[in-house]
Amino acid sequence: MSSGFLFLFVLLSLVLHNPLLAVIVIVIVYYLVDRRFIGLTPNLLKPVRTQMRISRLHREILENPHDAPARYDLARLYIGHGAYNRALRLLQELPPSMQEAADVQTDWGICQLHLGECAAGEQRILNALSKEPKLRYGEPYLEMAAVFAPSDPKKALHYLNVFQSYNASSCESEYRLAKLFLLFDNPAAAREALRRCIQTYRMLPRFRKRVERRWALLARWRLLLVR
Repeated sequence: MSSGFLFLFVLLSLVLHNPLLAVIVIVIVYYLVDRRFIGLTPNLLKPVRTQMRISRLHREILENPHDAPARYDLARLYIGHGAYNRALRLLQELPPSMQEAADVQTDWGICQLHLGECAAGEQRILNALSKEPKLRYGEPYLEMAAVFAPSDPKKALHYLNVFQSYNASSCESEYRLAKLFLLFDNPAAAREALRRCIQTYRMLPRFRKRVERRWALLARWRLLLVR
């Protein structure tokens, strides 16, 4: 791979008569290829599009303060940005009837988890899931596992197992499971989880592979390091 890039650099430098321009062209080509086939680099256009949506929703709410769906959409965007305080304020401003929805309660709980109100957030999410167990294909369990992994690995492991009962084709969950097994000083189980991650990726349909490719590549790399 490195020799290929070196050859391309030398070739472009000779053609363009400018090594710096050659580097820029290589970076652009790599980014385009990665976005099309691999998916490791971030989507540079996504933050711009998200900010445009946030601005549009802000205008809609200013024009119509009673537009609850726009307020909820804005809260979801803030959650995606990690702005949990802003998202929670918007959720608290929704009509009481809308606040009781399982989706809203789950997002409310996610905000609480990330704002340090872990017990309250966990209970809120579990209450929502008791109403709709298959909500978001079990992703709230994965969210709780990720939050609790540093402080309570056993609880994180429990939520990962529950998530996998709803979504058995998740490379991310297998990779996170491997990291938890390493915390438990169980490298054999970690290696097995990493192998399952890679095997799961191989069995996915093409449209899912692009989403899960990052976790499969990370699993391959970590598998080389786990002894």
